[in-house]
Amino acid sequence: MRNALTPLAASADRAHDSHRTWLESPRSDKLSERLARTILSDIVEGQLAAGAMLPSEATMMENYSVGRNSLREALRILEIHGLVKIKPGPKGGPAVASISSSNLGRSASFFFNALGATFGDLLQARLVIEPVMARQAAAQVSDVSARAITAALARHDASGPEPKDWMPESASFHVLVNGLSGNPVLDLVCRALIEIYAERTPTSYPSSDGAHVRRAHGLIAKAIINGDPDLAERRMHSHIKSQLTNVKRHQPALMDEPIDWR
Repeated sequence: MRNALTPLAASADRAHDSHRTWLESPRSDKLSERLARTILSDIVEGQLAAGAMLPSEATMMENYSVGRNSLREALRILEIHGLVKIKPGPKGGPAVASISSSNLGRSASFFFNALGATFGDLLQARLVIEPVMARQAAAQVSDVSARAITAALARHDASGPEPKDWMPESASFHVLVNGLSGNPVLDLVCRALIEIYAERTPTSYPSSDGAHVRRAHGLIAKAIINGDPDLAERRMHSHIKSQLTNVKRHQPALMDEPIDWR
């Protein structure tokens, strides 16, 4: 049985029983941290959509049998991770936030920075992960995913010639391919890595690079749409490797630059 308190709609009696179980369990972490995990579990189990309001502070204190300080600290933990948003005003309060790779990227960059990981390390990670994602996307391609890839290529082709115009569409293409892999864990991790990469990559590349990237994306897309996992994996590997080469050529100092926390 999971170490949890009652769901949000549970009675105060059941909350009291869970509170007693809590007190009897080993305290390996803070009360507020365990409460944050429980609130998150209740959000997931209740299938609460982004924007849904959580109960009032008084109701949550009663349901979870905790004090105001512990509850507010737990909600603050969830807010820091981007899972809850505190709305101000008389009708405000805690609300469910949408899951964003930006929040994961921000948290990840904190630990990358602490580890001394470099921009080159980030690119090497993408070189390992993204070809596998392209392979998975090709292995389970459908008419819907094929249309999505075709539309993404069209948007990329329609973007301007300057890096500031086509680089966002380039990132969007990678995000789409990763999402079509069908693995939500790898998808979220890859999106976070791409956001860290895009945020720190200078847009001073020659405009001609845009044509090369478009061609590479077109070849990757063709392999995925044709349902050829081996070819999709090879082409994505070649493409990411060329990105690594571009950074080395245009901004060599960036490869050894630590990933800062943003």
